[in-house]
Amino acid sequence: MKILMGPVLSFKGYDKATNRWKLSALVVTDSAQPSGIFFTNGATVSQPTHRLLWQNGNKFAHCFTFDAPLAADPSTLTYSVEDGIYHDIHLPGQNDAPNMSYASCNGFSSQKVMKGVEVKNQMWLEMADRHQAKPIHLMLLGGDQVYADSIWEVVPSIKAWNNKSNDAANKASFTKVMQNQVEAFYFTLYTERWAQPEIRAMMASIPSITIWDDHDIFDGWGSYPPARQNCDVFQGIGKIATDAFSVFQQHIKPGGVKPDVYLAPDHGFSMGHVVGSTAILCLDMRSERSQRQVLSNAHWKQLYDWVSNLSGIKHLFVMSSIPVVYPDFNLLESLLGVVPGQQELEDDLQDHWSSRSHKGERTRMVHRLFDFQAKGMRITILSGDVHVAAFGLLQNDRMEYPGRTRVINQLISSAIVHPAPNKMVLFALRHLLDNDKEIDPGIQSRMAALPGTDVKFVGARNFLCLEPDDRTGQDRYWAHWIVEGQDEPFTKVIHPVPA
Repeated sequence: MKILMGPVLSFKGYDKATNRWKLSALVVTDSAQPSGIFFTNGATVSQPTHRLLWQNGNKFAHCFTFDAPLAADPSTLTYSVEDGIYHDIHLPGQNDAPNMSYASCNGFSSQKVMKGVEVKNQMWLEMADRHQAKPIHLMLLGGDQVYADSIWEVVPSIKAWNNKSNDAANKASFTKVMQNQVEAFYFTLYTERWAQPEIRAMMASIPSITIWDDHDIFDGWGSYPPARQNCDVFQGIGKIATDAFSVFQQHIKPGGVKPDVYLAPDHGFSMGHVVGSTAILCLDMRSERSQRQVLSNAHWKQLYDWVSNLSGIKHLFVMSSIPVVYPDFNLLESLLGVVPGQQELEDDLQDHWSSRSHKGERTRMVHRLFDFQAKGMRITILSGDVHVAAFGLLQNDRMEYPGRTRVINQLISSAIVHPAPNKMVLFALRHLLDNDKEIDPGIQSRMAALPGTDVKFVGARNFLCLEPDDRTGQDRYWAHWIVEGQDEPFTKVIHPVPA
């Protein structure tokens, strides 16, 4: 038996009642009958459960689910899947906050963009160095873990469909040939991209928590005009991309039952995790997206209900694939001389929170986040998508909010692989755009300089490290942007809300 990809670890939650750290490991092999997962120090590990999640030709995606107790001090699990190569999983102490990384945009939007990058996975190597120096317990992946935009060029039936007139394409059926070719495309895409040794090493050692964004399906998914978004071929592609996301990023059988960490299982893949006094809210901003909404009202209600029932939480990290605070993308496009009518660029306009049709939904979300912060948990938004490192602020001057909860930080880290925007875009971001916007009377959004600099947008590949303070009783996190070409990180301290 040969391993074609993996293992890839996924975090399935911490059960405080039983003190169990729950994980799964995914491998793609050329055999339908793997022999199993093995632990060298696994006396306390549960009996692993095996499931075959997906098959494509002679390639099989297998998942092993297991859990282990947390010790009083940090500990290590060592395991192997089939091939005799062993990997260490670092577990936090039972009462410790997790040491985390955050990354997004793991790929290239085109062959032309890729050819301009000499060392494709340099930032994964730098994450490996950080992990070696101070073990990372959880890896938060904020969207675009793969780039599927080549579907329009490399899948013959889809390429032919895409060359039809809009009206003919929208009326066309999603054929069996299309289905077979698209399934093979996504299966191969994940298998080949995640088999790269630098990526494989991190995914085999650090359990991930993943949300998706448009490129995990294809550019602009959900933001197209209804006639195109709802046509049979788009929906057929979207269904298969969802199956691939379920298997490779969530370790769920397509159409299978979602575990309890999914907060609105009928609406998508939004998740909630609690580890000690740290909570993580993962927003699925693609499953229900349209030009009129990002998440449905019913979806939001279930997420807010979960947050409302949290207790003893010092920090709530909210993963939003698209930045909540960012310069108005409509203005950016017009400054760069975009000609209206180009479908891809119109999709980008519709894709951001600054789109007029999404601003009301964003305003309601921002108010709710301030409500939660006023009750004692520090809210920090984690975002990617825009291929820069940046720091945003929501500033609340409304009288009903206490003084020490008036600011919500947003940390943007993007991209770990995709290169930065061109110099014209960076110039516009830095010098031409008004970065201060009123979201609602008394609530401002603005971009701020990265700590220790006078720069608001760093045009270089990067990822974040979110490290809990080592000193007992501090309950604060240190956020470090690790940026390509920089000897030292940019660092922001995130304090808990004072009692």
